[in-house]
Amino acid sequence: MAESMSDYCRGKAGQHTDRGLRTALWGAAALAAALSLPLAVRAQTTINPYVDAHYEHDSNVYRVENSAANLAAIGDPTLADNDEKYVAGVDGTYLWSQQKLTATLEGRRFEYDHFTDLDHNEYLAHVALDWKLTSLFDGIVDARQEQYMAPFILGNSSHLTIDVDRKIDGTGNININPDWRVETGVYSHDLKAPLEGYPDFDEREVGTHLALVNRSVTNLTYGIALDHISGRYENAPDVGTYSQTSADLTLNYKVGALTDFNGAVGYTRRTQPGELNNAAGVTGAIGYTRQLTGKTSFSINATRAVNSYVAAGGSEIDTGGTVAVTWQATYRLSVALNGGYVHSTFFGQTIPGAVIPGGVVNGRTDKSPLGQLNVNYQALRRLRVHGYLTKQSRSSTVEPYNYSDSIIGIEAKLSWQ
Repeated sequence: MAESMSDYCRGKAGQHTDRGLRTALWGAAALAAALSLPLAVRAQTTINPYVDAHYEHDSNVYRVENSAANLAAIGDPTLADNDEKYVAGVDGTYLWSQQKLTATLEGRRFEYDHFTDLDHNEYLAHVALDWKLTSLFDGIVDARQEQYMAPFILGNSSHLTIDVDRKIDGTGNININPDWRVETGVYSHDLKAPLEGYPDFDEREVGTHLALVNRSVTNLTYGIALDHISGRYENAPDVGTYSQTSADLTLNYKVGALTDFNGAVGYTRRTQPGELNNAAGVTGAIGYTRQLTGKTSFSINATRAVNSYVAAGGSEIDTGGTVAVTWQATYRLSVALNGGYVHSTFFGQTIPGAVIPGGVVNGRTDKSPLGQLNVNYQALRRLRVHGYLTKQSRSSTVEPYNYSDSIIGIEAKLSWQ
């Protein structure tokens, strides 16, 4: 009898996660050893191994509408579960002259009490070089690869699937004079995101960035930015390529350490084969941060952006905002309260017969509120305890995408430094 899709995904996930976890752990050990070697004069190195453990309760693991929906999808009406997350990793920093090299290697293990089919491993590998050549040229080279469980909120699968996300990008900036600065960038992004029925589904894109910034006014920078993305969805029918271009006016205004305002407004256009996935409109972002007192800070942000809807090989427009208040009660204890809301418009699939998981022919609209409470306590110099509560939901024009979920958990992190 042919192997089921869920069995295939679990088998493939198990092979990749075991290998990835071993690679991350061996890499962490290698990084620690390398950074412990004698270094050249004028160089400075720091290394920070750490271990981390989470325990949390999730009221709706699969992000489904109700128990009946879960029973139909996986044969189990249970919604809630408890899970444990174990992390081992190392951060490293190497400073030499004006250059800064940072690296992180991390392995993770997730285990569930009831939904044991979701047990899996993850890893993260990240390296960045912050470079500077005289006062004229500077930039960053950044490479990151992460393996993680695909979030069920996307609706692309009712079983465990493992995504592998790889991104390499670099920026190069020219300080023409004290007033003018040219910023350039290029990146390559590859997201392997298996879907039910399409285990090799892949999104690949290349992006470029060009900006001209003026800094002639004290505390104020402003300019214009142009961005272009060329991408394609692979190994799924009739989704193909896409192209996205954005132009923005940007501004940042900062008054001492108390107030920071940043904004961008422009226009974005995205095209894909056929007409249903095309998206265009005004886009941008506004952010305001204020240090209200010596212990309390406040921030508010709003964004509107055109994004990839990976779960269906399509496009979406997301409009939303967040509000956050942070209270640093003592040098050991901080409390943060965050609220957010996102309105998402998903465009329909071009060919009705080729709709892949997560897509609908006529598109859909989602409304997603979110609330979070985070409490951090530095119990010891090397031990931090973090408690958190998250409440999130989604109401959609397509009923099966409705859900409500609450997560409560506690984390303990032990660091060398």
